[in-house]
Amino acid sequence: MSKYTSKIFGHVFLIILLVIAGVANWFFPLVSWFGDTPLYRFIWLGIFFVIVDIIFEVIQRSMVQVQLVADMLSFGSDLNRLEKGFRVLSKPKLPNNAVVDYAIVGPSGTWLIVAKDRDGRVSFDGDELVQDGVILKGIITQSLQKSYALSELLRSKMGRDFKVASVVVFMSPKIDLGDMPSMIKGVYVTSRQKINGLIENTDVQILDSGTIEEIIRLLKNKIK
Repeated sequence: MSKYTSKIFGHVFLIILLVIAGVANWFFPLVSWFGDTPLYRFIWLGIFFVIVDIIFEVIQRSMVQVQLVADMLSFGSDLNRLEKGFRVLSKPKLPNNAVVDYAIVGPSGTWLIVAKDRDGRVSFDGDELVQDGVILKGIITQSLQKSYALSELLRSKMGRDFKVASVVVFMSPKIDLGDMPSMIKGVYVTSRQKINGLIENTDVQILDSGTIEEIIRLLKNKIK
């Protein structure tokens, strides 16, 4: 979430600078420095309206970041509504300093969640996911690699094999997945509206409560 908040603070700082510049240009216009001529008055008005236009543009971008933060927070709350027995961890660390958005462990197995922001239409071009014409390069491959890394971590620490299901989930309520396959190259692709049902109703590897707690303790130690 830090990437969103840092952008918001950056936009706020820029707005403050632009407001100061606009006020300075209003109270100390060019005409007071170079003379009250039509040319300088035209330049002064132009600078003022350019500053106002930039301020509105920055405000719009800030609102987008605020919405992304809201989507992230509400998505985390949605995951915490999973049925009793499921445990949710945010930002667990994997080997080689890899980090995922969420790891979920419960009766249906171990799940690795890669969350994508923004809305729009998502499609699959045969190789990559495409969101509103922008290729989400490598997201499927990276998600699968992280699930393998988590599976290997669990095997090495707990002495047995574990299956880890990888999921790419789009957090925006306005996302349009269209005719998107539910699984691509071994990775589930879904929306926030369907993620809980997918996890609760798809058995990747049945786990008992003791194993769930053992995995959670291991992952919590990796977070620290």
